[in-house]
Amino acid sequence: MEGTGEVRLGRRYKFVLIIVASWFFLSFLFLFYLEDPFELRIYKIKKFSSLIPPDLLIQDSWYSVYLGDSFIGYTHFLMKILEAKRGKGYLLKNESRLKIPVLGVIQPINLDVKIELGDNYSLNEADLGLKAKSYSLEGKLKKINKDEFYLTVKTPVQIVNKKINVPEELITSIFAPISLNYIPPKKKISLSFFDPFLEKKIKMLLRNKGKRRIKIRDKEQEVWEIEFHLDGAKGKIFTDSQGIVVKQEFLGFKFVKEDVGSLFPRIEKFASSDLADYFSVPSSLSLSHPEKLSYLKVKLKGLPCEYNLEFFNQKVIKKDGEVILEIFKKQPRNLPLLSLDQDRFKEYLTGDNFIVKDSPKLKKIAVSVVGEEKDAFNVVKKLSGWINKNIKKIPTFSLPNTLDVLKMKQGDCGEISALLVGFLRSVGIPSWVNIGLVYQKGRFFYHAWVSCFVGEWIDTDPALNQLIADPTHIKLFKGLKNQFELFKFLGSLQIEIMEFRYD
Repeated sequence: MEGTGEVRLGRRYKFVLIIVASWFFLSFLFLFYLEDPFELRIYKIKKFSSLIPPDLLIQDSWYSVYLGDSFIGYTHFLMKILEAKRGKGYLLKNESRLKIPVLGVIQPINLDVKIELGDNYSLNEADLGLKAKSYSLEGKLKKINKDEFYLTVKTPVQIVNKKINVPEELITSIFAPISLNYIPPKKKISLSFFDPFLEKKIKMLLRNKGKRRIKIRDKEQEVWEIEFHLDGAKGKIFTDSQGIVVKQEFLGFKFVKEDVGSLFPRIEKFASSDLADYFSVPSSLSLSHPEKLSYLKVKLKGLPCEYNLEFFNQKVIKKDGEVILEIFKKQPRNLPLLSLDQDRFKEYLTGDNFIVKDSPKLKKIAVSVVGEEKDAFNVVKKLSGWINKNIKKIPTFSLPNTLDVLKMKQGDCGEISALLVGFLRSVGIPSWVNIGLVYQKGRFFYHAWVSCFVGEWIDTDPALNQLIADPTHIKLFKGLKNQFELFKFLGSLQIEIMEFRYD
């Protein structure tokens, strides 16, 4: 298998870091829980005012953040009444400062959120700032009228401006604080809220399991235990008698309420737990030279049953509480020059929020690299070669976008795959980005690679320099937009290798 240590580092943590950043944005929202014109099970809530105790109108809370038992940073939440010149309402601010170890390298992530609410807790405007080592994102949401907002998103090379329409009650539900201990013990509430920056409606189920005593900082404390399911992922929240979150657990991360004086002495003490290893999936067998495999048969446990895992080189042969997959390494045959039915492949030739194909600069580079080549497989080979020579393969925390990668000239599996698909679609070759897992040294790591049509479908992995990807590439989803589905089973997936064959 070709590639450098930098490439291996990048591919191990890519999607986990995206999920981590998204979770920290959501965790800020969870500090004051959200109400919908509820889809309620059992319990009916009619008014926000009946759920908001007076001492929640002003709040200043600090939380330490842990990966397992290792301290990785802090998050700070502030809520106060708006200054008079800003009108009636409330200001909410949150800052998270994380230093996450990935294979011995500290990856800094800074997340800042500022929100202005009306006096009825409806959203007026919100700002989101995300900074990593070599990437930044700025988002702004501003209310135009009752259910229309103006959204601006800025990345290193792009500024996107557009109007979005969302029912007012969903926007209101995101930013309306409630006290969790007002949810009756042993009852369940099902609710939905809308994330305006991801433009995604998210389902949540809350269940108040009643009071219990837990240890926080070696001191016992009586708390309310709230179990939640977020789009299928499970977690726990513990609140004090006033409904303030004192501890929260999700995906191996823990938030613990702190006095600021005891928090800051620990900020320079980095974690010993490694994110890549923490979220990787152990393999039941060790494989030598996986790049030389022609066939792999695996059993997966812990996946939601609704996923369609059938692909051109991946077959589902059993589903009964567990999934058995057969994966084949598919070599292209000698094929005639590529001629496409454009309507048949339309889905894999157009752009989206992650894949840009109509940029003049992108098109110019692709055309100059391809030259007079007409054989589609050779086109893939040439464009992959250009990426290998011109894009630095290093860990890069970002939401992958073709033009951002071209600008930064660096990336790992997500960025590199987004760039290759942008190139391929710009010259008329259908393609998509896969999200799944790949085997390395006894474990499976979350990864991204490319499927493309060269007269028949094949897998290629530009991050690993595999022109034909080996069969340890287990496909879970098609398209970068589905990367947040990993929330549902991260940390619970199990993989058993049942059979394998070499070329």
